[in-house]
Amino acid sequence: MQEDWPTRFSREAFERVDAFIADHPEYTREGVEQPGQGSTNRVVFARRDGELVVFKVFCEEERKQRECFASRHWSDTGLVPQLIWDNDPWMMIMAHIPGYFPGSIRDSAREVWLDSCREVGKASATLICVPLSAAAREEFEARFYEFGPLEAYLQRILELGRGVQARDPDFRDDFWRVSLDFIEEQLPSIFSEPRCLYHQDAGNLHVADGKFMGFFDLEMCRVGCHAMQLASSALSEADAWIRFREGWESVIGQQLTAEQLRAACAGQHLLDWREITRYMSYDGTPGTGFSWADPADPVRYRSGIEVVNRTLGVIM
Repeated sequence: MQEDWPTRFSREAFERVDAFIADHPEYTREGVEQPGQGSTNRVVFARRDGELVVFKVFCEEERKQRECFASRHWSDTGLVPQLIWDNDPWMMIMAHIPGYFPGSIRDSAREVWLDSCREVGKASATLICVPLSAAAREEFEARFYEFGPLEAYLQRILELGRGVQARDPDFRDDFWRVSLDFIEEQLPSIFSEPRCLYHQDAGNLHVADGKFMGFFDLEMCRVGCHAMQLASSALSEADAWIRFREGWESVIGQQLTAEQLRAACAGQHLLDWREITRYMSYDGTPGTGFSWADPADPVRYRSGIEVVNRTLGVIM
């Protein structure tokens, strides 16, 4: 029977790692428990001179290039994995980030979880404080943006969302039109903010005992602004958001304004519409959209948008 793609890719990824280890005796996989795998890249744990390290084998060269760009851009913050080796178009080696996801202790150790939320706020704000030169921005956007710079990227999500709202019966409710109108109203505020590199998959992070340990899986970083990092990072539970906001504001040095909160809220709506449009491949026309992207659940996304609106104190 022919191997399916996930099985074949996993086999090839481990073969690639083992071939590297065969030529580098300081590395070993012997006795190292392996993590679960996602739907795209493959992650392999090993030890290098006794220290746990991570081999990451990418399904697309561009993903690897983006992750390397972000690793170097944020390296001095100490908030991302140390890049050890990347002399291969498909694979890189980095230090392991210990700890666990914050949500795993929300019920069992609530105060520690809330302390973690404050530290996550500090770390998220620190990322966007790293200057992004005009040359670096232009290089990144030229290499990695199928839809162009931030303005074109967000406008395209809005355009596709309008198509979905007009054609897909699951999203024809007036709630969705109001969400899209709110986004359009807030785009000038989003576009007026200084550009920075932001971590769009900012939930990929570890904490331990109330301390921030590090972000990882940086491959979906983009050139954006403060509002887009807030949208990617902000927590939906009220107590968690209060602590996160305290941490964020302590780094930025000023309180978030009502205008900034509305822009961040619109940014969260945009990220939801990115998924509703099946990662920018679906405009509501039957038969369109990536085959691997399931139709969006309107109940789930409406609930998420309403929670974010309420948490940030925004009325559309």
